Amino acid sequence: MEHAKHIIRAVLLLVLIAVAFVVVRHFALPETFGMHGHYRFRSVAEHVARAPFHGAPGACAECHDEEAETWSGGAHRSVSCEVCHAPFGTHVEADEQAAPMRVQPSYLLCGRCHQRLAARPKEFPQVALSDHVAENGEEMTERVCLECHDAHNPSE
Repeated sequence: MEHAKHIIRAVLLLVLIAVAFVVVRHFALPETFGMHGHYRFRSVAEHVARAPFHGAPGACAECHDEEAETWSGGAHRSVSCEVCHAPFGTHVEADEQAAPMRVQPSYLLCGRCHQRLAARPKEFPQVALSDHVAENGEEMTERVCLECHDAHNPSE
């Protein structure tokens, strides 16, 4: 039993660590954490109270009527402007232009939807991008899609 005091010290140390963990956890966790799942329940109301960052359908057309007209008659009319551009709130605040609209001109953006995948419906326009570019005698550059296609109406 000469080593019993070491075991007792180890057990006391583990109990002390467990008690410290419970006390710290009690004060560190927000009051509403775990009420309705593994998250802070009050955060739901906080997110609801925030001003929308995305624009309503047609919000871009208020200032960009020419692009909106091209877009509304084109193959991309079912795609929101914010899919290819940044969220509306990065461009407009309080009905005034806050910053220039970011544009992603890369072929990687077009490839998200138009890259050939077996799981996509056959009637959906898909391309093997490198083959398509080579067939048209172009070189693979950042803006290769936009050299031939209008992003708002790609069939033109």
